[in-house]
Amino acid sequence: MDNLVLRARARRHRVTSYAGPLSIKTVARGRVAWIIRHRELVVDSSSFLVVSAGEEYSMNIDAETPVETCCVFFAPGFVERVAFDITSPLDRALDPGESPRPALPYLSALHGDRERNMVGQAQSLARRCSEALAPSGFEEAFLVLAAELLGLYDSIRAQAARVPGIRSSTRDELFRRVLIGREYLHSHASGPVSLESVSRASCLSPFHFHRSFARAFEQTPHDYLTNLRLDRARRLLESGSSAIQACLEAGFSSPSAFSRLFRSRYGTPPSAVRRKFARLGKNGC
Repeated sequence: MDNLVLRARARRHRVTSYAGPLSIKTVARGRVAWIIRHRELVVDSSSFLVVSAGEEYSMNIDAETPVETCCVFFAPGFVERVAFDITSPLDRALDPGESPRPALPYLSALHGDRERNMVGQAQSLARRCSEALAPSGFEEAFLVLAAELLGLYDSIRAQAARVPGIRSSTRDELFRRVLIGREYLHSHASGPVSLESVSRASCLSPFHFHRSFARAFEQTPHDYLTNLRLDRARRLLESGSSAIQACLEAGFSSPSAFSRLFRSRYGTPPSAVRRKFARLGKNGC
């Protein structure tokens, strides 16, 4: 199998228990839930999902308006080979023999992407491929994406190292559970979320979940959830939703609190963002 990118737009689509190569799942329009290990992982336009090679997943799109996905599939061993090259001395590149494939734990997870670095690159590649079967720079684009994944992995290892625990096995298990809690926040951001519910999903006490999450990601679960909701609200405003619609759909219950938080983050009220993008749409920009 070669590296490939798949871009699709549909109101209904189903995948059941598929185990493919290492892949990156992104969503350009709407929200999509992939189901892995009996957990529902909801991806939107500011997050992405990494699925390990051979890991089974399912998904079922059934939406009133079309949902657009963009998924990057890597050839078997491609990312691992890049990881080996990045971490090996240059003289190893002269050895044509079979190279080991380093393990990449924690990479297979739902990741936030507020700056849309990974999401933007994947979707840009998909647009180019829709215009030509193998556009200029096609092969290099997969190398860049693989390197981005490995840069992400470096930051993940740093997060895991910050989790409290004397033994490495304890830190590993705590971090694995904290990642489950972070995925829970992404999947439930538009509704009510309590510390009790997210810690229960992580199989940790509220105290240990809160402490480990704050250590790993250098922000509290509440702050992380607020940022998720603000990002979603901004995208809704940019797509034409009113301020009150964006407030409620993003998971805020108080319009006044939402407006205050939004202005604090972006330096402008929600209504100004909606007016700006409405003008851009009318001007065809």
